[in-house]
Amino acid sequence: MTLAPLVWSAYCALTDVPEAAPRRPDDPPLIYACLHRDILPAIRHLRPVQPVLLVSLSPDGDILVRTLGEDAYGFVRGSTGSGGGRALAGLRRCLEDGRSVGLAVDGPKGPFGKVQEGVLHLARLTGRQIQPLRIRATGACHLGTWDRTLIPLPRGRVTVVQGSLFRVGPEASGPEVEKVRRELEQFLGDDEHVL
Repeated sequence: MTLAPLVWSAYCALTDVPEAAPRRPDDPPLIYACLHRDILPAIRHLRPVQPVLLVSLSPDGDILVRTLGEDAYGFVRGSTGSGGGRALAGLRRCLEDGRSVGLAVDGPKGPFGKVQEGVLHLARLTGRQIQPLRIRATGACHLGTWDRTLIPLPRGRVTVVQGSLFRVGPEASGPEVEKVRRELEQFLGDDEHVL
């Protein structure tokens, strides 16, 4: 899709997505988490943070990497179904090196809104906190795909809701991890956040 960079540039120019504050050198890295539905505004929101993004090994992932470029973002390739172990190790290295990471947490093919375990394993392994992001938008449409991708329309208003930080301790029991997963899933899927 050779038009993707042009479409992304137009999207960035025509939609008003608030940007995150740039990280200060002493800020601890975070694991930014959103649903696939909210990925486009979330990526734009995080540009000043310069996160490393988890991107699938699929042709869609290739398009995303080419479109975003490596000026404001880094990339680790993989997903639950393909290259997941390498991807988890790559994200862990980034966090240990002080870089924040960003990922869609409802898996590469769904089900929609179901938080997968990878983000929880990453938080447990690294001791880093999960910062959930939920997008609210007026003047937006949803694609007819499994993930219901949100596309803010020109002159629409986008609000990025940052939830409370989630922590998964290295000694967390299975039920404790599941509790965090359910709470994260509830925040990210809460349609009260959609205008």
